[in-house]
Amino acid sequence: MKMEDTVVFLILLIVSVRAASHDSVHQLSQKILSGYKNMVRGSEDLSQRTYVDCTFQIVRIVEYNEVSGKLAIAGFFFLQWQDYRMKWDPDQYDGTRDIMFLTKDVWTPNIFLTTAHSNFRKLGDDDLPVRFDSEGKSFWYPADVFTCSCTPDIYYFPYDTQECVIFFSFWAYGLNEVGFRTLFREVNTNYYSEHGLWNLTSTSTGVLESDTVNAFVIELTLTRMPTFYLINMILPIIIIGLLNIFVFLLPAESGERVSYSITVLLAIAVFQTMASDKLPSVSRPQVSLLCIKLLIDLLLSVLVTTLTIVSLYFYDMPKSRRVPVCVRAICSAILCRRCCSKKSQDRYEKEETYEIYKVVNGQKITASISLSNHHTSEVTASENNDITWSDVGRCSDIVFSIFSLLAFFASNLAFLLLVKV
Repeated sequence: MKMEDTVVFLILLIVSVRAASHDSVHQLSQKILSGYKNMVRGSEDLSQRTYVDCTFQIVRIVEYNEVSGKLAIAGFFFLQWQDYRMKWDPDQYDGTRDIMFLTKDVWTPNIFLTTAHSNFRKLGDDDLPVRFDSEGKSFWYPADVFTCSCTPDIYYFPYDTQECVIFFSFWAYGLNEVGFRTLFREVNTNYYSEHGLWNLTSTSTGVLESDTVNAFVIELTLTRMPTFYLINMILPIIIIGLLNIFVFLLPAESGERVSYSITVLLAIAVFQTMASDKLPSVSRPQVSLLCIKLLIDLLLSVLVTTLTIVSLYFYDMPKSRRVPVCVRAICSAILCRRCCSKKSQDRYEKEETYEIYKVVNGQKITASISLSNHHTSEVTASENNDITWSDVGRCSDIVFSIFSLLAFFASNLAFLLLVKV
């Protein structure tokens, strides 16, 4: 029988109206409760175990707080067991085939949520009705908002998946007295309402039984929908990190480089604080990759601020101080000064041709003279080859900006690849 058909049958069984008189139902209830002890199990042989068949229907995820590890879900159980004291012949009571009692008047299994987040509570309410049929089978549907503990694994936040395991156990009963049996291997989701942040991707139910444990186990797999955090946290962090690179495009004479880089540094620190408020303050099982990325971005921003100060140091170096030969060689290679000087030399070594003429006896005599300015070429090439401290500053801007760009792409690419694995 399918799960849906079984649920429909049970609901119809609960709401069905039996063709029985009020007097016969009253007489039957008095007969059953006469001498009934609600603290005694319904087994004819108390040396035998009383098995409780159960399944769970989840209605919705009320809350999942990763900071406190608190998971609240709304749902209800279907529990069924056999009580021999509830048997009767329907023909003797005008065809009465089922009857209801309050939970406090009959024996019900004493079940507690053993993975509770804060308070331990018994499953079911004393005024909750429980139905029995003429064969002694019970039909009990305790419902509640179950607040349990679920330790989060936020390593891949906000692309994380949480696996929550919920345990329900008998209280004050021995392992040889009562036991669980599961009706279905999955949680019933016929009445489930979607959550705005978490997707319920898979469920399972089972029984954990050993020499020391007897529990009904519910496993829920929750996958976070990352769109909100992607728009409001990750993309702003990436954009702010990109702003670090543009500090080297500001003119050194503007005097705004250091203040600009410090502003970016403070913005990253603010986002790091915001992310810390959203995540639990735990180191087990792992620290979030987002926190590691924010720390790397913060260190890179500190490094960019330091490099900005070094670059400004070159710009403000006294002109009387000679640029070292090795620095001049590096800057010449980066700024392509040799190429520029060669082109300049070719330009200045171009010959200039002049044409003169003289009229003799009515005839025009012409002559051509070619001149080249070697001296001017040598002076210009010498001037172009001279590396100043301002050139060293521009060279450092190029090197530092390329380094910052590579570091930016490397950190963000590594983060995106890791969280998507």
